[in-house]
Amino acid sequence: MPGTGPQCGGAEGVIAMKRSGVIAALGALLGIIGGAGAAPPTLAAGLGRSRRISRFRRLLAAIVIPGMVIGAVAGGALNAPAFAGAGARPLTLTSVQPQFTSFTCLKQLNDSCLLAQVTVDSKATSNLSTGAGSYHADLTVDFSPGGTCNIVDENAAFAFGNGTIFTHSNHEDCAIHGLRIDTTFQVTAGTGAFQGATGSGREFSAASNPAPVIYQGTISF
Repeated sequence: MPGTGPQCGGAEGVIAMKRSGVIAALGALLGIIGGAGAAPPTLAAGLGRSRRISRFRRLLAAIVIPGMVIGAVAGGALNAPAFAGAGARPLTLTSVQPQFTSFTCLKQLNDSCLLAQVTVDSKATSNLSTGAGSYHADLTVDFSPGGTCNIVDENAAFAFGNGTIFTHSNHEDCAIHGLRIDTTFQVTAGTGAFQGATGSGREFSAASNPAPVIYQGTISF
């Protein structure tokens, strides 16, 4: 939070702790090597052992120690939290004045259509995009409940300049209620800035026509 000073639990703190551990480990390792190198050789065998220890120290300095440092820094980077795209955030999507753009009857009884494939299009807005986008929905509409009610299976796409969000919902709509649509929806996928999106929320729309269809919930990507 602003004004609270550096946070100890962030990526910088993790990497700083890693570096401190490396420094302590290197100090101990160099102390052991230095002690071994300082041991007084005895006779010719002792002199040969001292030379071997010296070569061993150079080998550690050239290979092992840099490997430890690189490994620790890389480990700190891998363990650092990924702030970009992490966690759920509020989502608001709106289909503004949706219009039916096609209607295909799939099942008919006498003069009544019992099952239809319908498409809907409109302008779209979202709290996650600075500009307006477009809305397209493919609906399978079951008129079997009768009266003013129908059952809708809905797959929708909200396309914006920075990416597309896909949603799915299934709802029974009746015009006698204040809200014709009042159901849950799921975020099923995303592209662009919303790649890998998941989420859920509530979808609702008034009984008046045309009325905006509003989706409010949370999304992660």
